Amino acid sequence: MPDQKSQAVLQRRLLVLESIRRLSGRSERWVTVGEIVNDLQQQGYAVETHSIRRDMKSLLETYPQLECNDNSQGNGEAKAGLAHGYRWVGKDAQLQGGITLPEALSLVMVERYLSQSLPVLLTRPLQDIFTKAHQTLELHKKSQITHWPEKICVIQPAQPLIPPDVRGEILERVHDALLNEKQLRVNYRATQKVDAQPKAYRLHPLGLIQRGPITYLAAMANEYEAVYLYALHRMLTVEVLTEDCRGKNGFDLHQFAQSQGHFGTASPIRLEAKVCDHLALILQESPLSENQIVSEADSLGFKLLLADVLDTWQLRWWIMGEADRIEVISPPELRQDIQTMLAKAHQHYV
Repeated sequence: MPDQKSQAVLQRRLLVLESIRRLSGRSERWVTVGEIVNDLQQQGYAVETHSIRRDMKSLLETYPQLECNDNSQGNGEAKAGLAHGYRWVGKDAQLQGGITLPEALSLVMVERYLSQSLPVLLTRPLQDIFTKAHQTLELHKKSQITHWPEKICVIQPAQPLIPPDVRGEILERVHDALLNEKQLRVNYRATQKVDAQPKAYRLHPLGLIQRGPITYLAAMANEYEAVYLYALHRMLTVEVLTEDCRGKNGFDLHQFAQSQGHFGTASPIRLEAKVCDHLALILQESPLSENQIVSEADSLGFKLLLADVLDTWQLRWWIMGEADRIEVISPPELRQDIQTMLAKAHQHYV
């Protein structure tokens, strides 16, 4: 389409100007067409020398801040190796170059994989930028880098679940309180049972944890010091209060997420188990822990697995998911829990 082609040309010319400004630097050295072409190609743009030469002719007529040094001798031979040099001398003039191709690619990837973790207050202004990023990639289809999003796909190793609904105003107020470190008054239903009565809490938010499809708020309730997780989709009403929230000395959200984000006691245990050869191969490629040890196979083809792990629900779900490919030996409490769950499950299939 002619309109789309003209947009691509305009954007390319603005990028050419930006390249000249950056390559010239404070010394305002002369920049050759070859340097411009190489700079844009390194950024992923599909450009050719003849196109850039045409661009420069048009840009010289449009921007008085752009200077050209045609240091040639009529016969085409360059003096001092510089046939055509360009520099930008408009120090106070700002260019509106839009979004570069690498920036557009980064924004598209951020939108795809991180948008649900971005604060609502930031996501709204980013919508226009995301739109411009998609438009930029569309304008430069010939550049191989624009196809990168088509070559990346992230899948979850667990059974995919549809995220629960979280009302927009709930999410916005929680984000607002987190960003401004304010307290929250929340009506919260601890379970999804129809007859469960909601409870009122005054929460001191510390951070958000995205666990699969569910978003949790890590917070201290009322005057207590213990930190608990509150699912955003179970918040019926949320009010941002004017009072500042309390902090917690030494609290690290990432450490808390690792220890409590998978639920359970999260106490360290030494897992000892027999695993089949196929599962052993998987664990040797993706170990359970840094100190994992897998022994040689026994007469039945099972290998002994030793690893220091955290005692969590996620560990139990993983063990149950492996079914007949693993047998827990110790700790005894974990072995007994798995035996109990398997026995109850067996009753359903008798």
